[in-house]
Amino acid sequence: MAGELRALAQFIYDLKLETVPEKVTEAARFCVLDTIGSALGAAESPQIHSIGENFEDWCGPGKNGKKAAAWAKGRALGLFSALMVNGCMAHELELDDVHTASKSHPGAVVVTTAWTMADALGADGKTFLEAVIAGYEVLGRVGWSMDVASNRKRGWHTTGIIGTFGAAAAVSKLMGLNVDQMVSAFGMAGTQSSGLWAFLAEGSTCKKLHPARAAMNGTAACILALSGMTGPEHILDAKDGGLYQAVSDTFDMGKLCKDLGKRYVITEIDKKPYPCCRTTHHAIDAALKLRKEEHVKPDEIITILVETYEVGVLQCGFTNYPGNGVEAKFSIPYTCAAAFVKGKVTVAEFSDSSVADPQNRRLTEAGTHKSDPFFTERYPKRWGSRMTVTLKNGEKKVCQIDDMSGSVAVPLSKEQETDKFEGLAQVAFSVDRAKKIEETILKIEKVKELPDLS
Repeated sequence: MAGELRALAQFIYDLKLETVPEKVTEAARFCVLDTIGSALGAAESPQIHSIGENFEDWCGPGKNGKKAAAWAKGRALGLFSALMVNGCMAHELELDDVHTASKSHPGAVVVTTAWTMADALGADGKTFLEAVIAGYEVLGRVGWSMDVASNRKRGWHTTGIIGTFGAAAAVSKLMGLNVDQMVSAFGMAGTQSSGLWAFLAEGSTCKKLHPARAAMNGTAACILALSGMTGPEHILDAKDGGLYQAVSDTFDMGKLCKDLGKRYVITEIDKKPYPCCRTTHHAIDAALKLRKEEHVKPDEIITILVETYEVGVLQCGFTNYPGNGVEAKFSIPYTCAAAFVKGKVTVAEFSDSSVADPQNRRLTEAGTHKSDPFFTERYPKRWGSRMTVTLKNGEKKVCQIDDMSGSVAVPLSKEQETDKFEGLAQVAFSVDRAKKIEETILKIEKVKELPDLS
């Protein structure tokens, strides 16, 4: 019997840029801009350069294989090598976008996959943008339909679990798969879902593997479907072996197609102003606000208490001082300390020297955190916290953040978004080249081919 996943596939198959509202198209352009900028900002990463070299040595395309640009690397690689490199780049700095309702990073998967595949196929900008909208829609809805809080508590990284579906949707549009093939691709995408939070306990650097692998697995699923392999239509809700039952406490298949064509996921995306886990951003906002508006000085602070949602404490409520920049990006106490000390939170605040800074350490160790039912009950619809700072004179300063900067409720302005892109893109390209890429992305549906990012 046909189910919700097939209905979603039919919607994606029928989706045309001409039929979606202009606000959806504009949102898609800016999501592309945000992801590409976040990736280009990581262009100087030695680890990602090494990944590209090794993957091409072991997994190169052969004489006639499809190739695509490895962003800012000066050359094209085999398709799957390029997906790995670009997917890792997009998530390296922790500046890529967030869909709060599905607790995921859709851009790092969907934009990466769609751009890399469109590059390999020579697709035009309109087809590419349709693929982006399709990918966000499927990824977000697959996440909406399960209990993402329980998914996280079980140790899964949701982006890796649902990202395969978003990648498969994007590639299905680019490859022109029919509905049956798309349903099979979704089934095979789901059976390849993966990604665990164990990296965090050791400060390992493999979190960026999750969106990259989702991009590769979703693409592979489409190639397999085109080759005649079939995947289970009820991959999500099968009683024996269904994905939702395996990774979540509860789910609701009715949400998968609710308001389909009326509510678009891509219009409900947060953009990050700080290069660290989104779960720290509400507390950073509070620290910056207290510093600016209440004139709280770092050397006056005795204690910092952050009350937030349960998942936030699980994910970013560390008691030990971070041992490296990766751990620091997932530490509410550290990011708050950096905000108070520097009055900003940028890539520099996660350098070795910043982590070693004694003032950052003192304030981090002055920080405590706990879950609060008020914030837990609102999660994941709203991500917020309450900060209480005790000063040496005994005074207490309190700041509650209900909606973070960069959220749908408190969005970045277009100028902030373009400034973010230009600042990051200039790590890889000249000022003029960065601005030309930006101009092209903001009219991407009108171009015959995507700009060369190699």
